[in-house]
Amino acid sequence: MLTRRNFIVRAAGATAAATAAAAYVGAGPAVASPGSPVTGTGLRTFIDGALVDQSRVAEWERQRIAVAAARLSKDYVGVLRGELESLIGRYTVSVGDIPAARSALSRARALLGPDALRELLASELAASDAATRTALAASGGRWAVSVTEIVSDRGSAEGFVDWFTKAKDTDDRATWTDACPDHYIIVTGPDGRQEVIEVTGGAMLASRFFVDYTDRARVAVPADPAYPLVVAGTASLASGELIGSVCHQFRDEPGGGFRSQLKVAFPAAVPSLYIAEHRWHLACEFGNWITTYLR
Repeated sequence: MLTRRNFIVRAAGATAAATAAAAYVGAGPAVASPGSPVTGTGLRTFIDGALVDQSRVAEWERQRIAVAAARLSKDYVGVLRGELESLIGRYTVSVGDIPAARSALSRARALLGPDALRELLASELAASDAATRTALAASGGRWAVSVTEIVSDRGSAEGFVDWFTKAKDTDDRATWTDACPDHYIIVTGPDGRQEVIEVTGGAMLASRFFVDYTDRARVAVPADPAYPLVVAGTASLASGELIGSVCHQFRDEPGGGFRSQLKVAFPAAVPSLYIAEHRWHLACEFGNWITTYLR
């Protein structure tokens, strides 16, 4: 059971791991510089319909690692500084040892555990919950969609969807949370819904919602018939209000490999910056999930 005493003890260990994660950022040999190609990934990422260099996706992840490390350390000054750097200084620094930093963040989350993370982020979650309700009311039932596409030169659409579904059904928490620094909790509950606590898009605060992959009827994103395999569902607040939906689609490519079309619907009143930034979130998390699947 989580108590204030063991929360402090566990948080101290998590802070050490988060501090290590922060130390890793920018340390060690640069694996890529802005604008230079990252070879060996076998992935091509398209944002706003344009092919982007994989080094830009890696640099986005590096910046978000710094923000996550600061948040887990309860360094709010660092969080705000990192948020600004991630938006206006994204490609000015070479990428550090991302795998090592990823591992440190994973240890920090594991040391805290879901209950302590919820307590750590409670004030943020309350504020973002209120902001989401305001945006929902102002949207009048309209939605804005964030879209990213990823092409893999290996694997298959069916193989990835099977892997993705199994990770959800078996509550493989490390696979889900480690895919993006902005993931804090992703847990599959007894009812099959996923509780998600993450920072979406260009948001400054973490938010909490529940994804139901069995609720296809209320998905706001129309499916593309050119993509036969679909992973879709709705996102709701804990109190039940529908706040968005996901529609991720997949197809095999004629020359081998597969293409992913990844879509997330937000209330239309959400700032356009959030929609644009969430494309990078999708590129990061699905790029890492596809890479893990291919291994």
